[in-house]
Amino acid sequence: MFLVQKRLFCLLSCNKSTIHPSSYQLCSLFSFSTAEDHSSNHRSKFMLVDPLQSCELSSKEAAKMAKDHICEKTLPSSSPSIEFFKQSGWSDAQVMKLMQREPRYLRANVETVLKPKMRSLQDMGFSDTEIVQLVSSCPSVLRLRDIQSRINFWRSLLGSNERLIKACRRNMFILGYSLARTIEPCISLFREHGFSDERIAHMVVTVRGCFGGIDKLKEVIKYIEELGVPRDSVVYLYALDVVMNMNRSRFDATSATLMSFGFSQPDIVAAFRKYPYVWTFSKKTICDKMTFLLKEAGFELTSIICYPVILTYSLEKRLRPRYEVMNFLKQNKLLDKGYNLRSVLNLSEEKFRIKFLFRLKEKFTSLYDSYLVAVQGKPHDVT
Repeated sequence: MFLVQKRLFCLLSCNKSTIHPSSYQLCSLFSFSTAEDHSSNHRSKFMLVDPLQSCELSSKEAAKMAKDHICEKTLPSSSPSIEFFKQSGWSDAQVMKLMQREPRYLRANVETVLKPKMRSLQDMGFSDTEIVQLVSSCPSVLRLRDIQSRINFWRSLLGSNERLIKACRRNMFILGYSLARTIEPCISLFREHGFSDERIAHMVVTVRGCFGGIDKLKEVIKYIEELGVPRDSVVYLYALDVVMNMNRSRFDATSATLMSFGFSQPDIVAAFRKYPYVWTFSKKTICDKMTFLLKEAGFELTSIICYPVILTYSLEKRLRPRYEVMNFLKQNKLLDKGYNLRSVLNLSEEKFRIKFLFRLKEKFTSLYDSYLVAVQGKPHDVT
């Protein structure tokens, strides 16, 4: 820990930084900047570490946070901004997390910056708890200009503070997007495609990065519809979520991996229409699951193509443990004939335990215990 009177200064050169979230680059389109870009001066600066001590940080944690914090002048040994947040009802852990995500608040002026912005949020009807949730989810909210118009816009669309906070948790940059240049054109495009405001609101809360720029959004929508995903289906939102947040090379690599196991191009399209989230998994993960299902569990390829959601289940926590339980029951003639392994894998954990696992609890405790260990994410050994 820091000595009370000790000040630790670190010399750091600062480079301009721009936030670029992941994007889906159809036909090598472009990447885009999500929120308002922020840059810092290129001069070397001194920075202070010990104000973080009031958040009960270890010296290692404080030094790590200080790496990203540049200040024009030497800070006093205790930061007024930290004290302000704590006096406003923030816990030490919440303050620490905020300073890690937005280190410049360490030197923010309490009277001219923090207090007015916090008061503005209160005047807009946010409770103290909601303010903590909002600022924690979207740390830049206390730095943005015209924050009132931004919040009023989103709250009008989403309908409540609660849904706005959920949207910020889903996308921490959402309040930083330009309403005129980015958000309003995208919303107009969705409306032109028949989306109701309620569906758009639902999408804002559930889909990551759905406002990545109007040109990109047009290309993504066109691509999804070329794949035949109906606009009015729930899967459409899944597809939008996947395609907006994945680069083209990874998307194509996943398709190629599936084709190496026997998927045809029409099979790829059919699988994507049913469960696009398969494309979010790595090549190794898909290979491991496909190999297990085809070679060990005895699945037919057509069954996987028809029910691609099975590829999203954990191999070690769901697929393999359940297969081993069912195989053991079958070998010991404890299983009714005609059971369907695919249906068993689709059962919720509670239903699977009630219907199948309870049969092992008294006489086959080793297998029973091994299964419970496996679903908790620990190595298991079925004997």
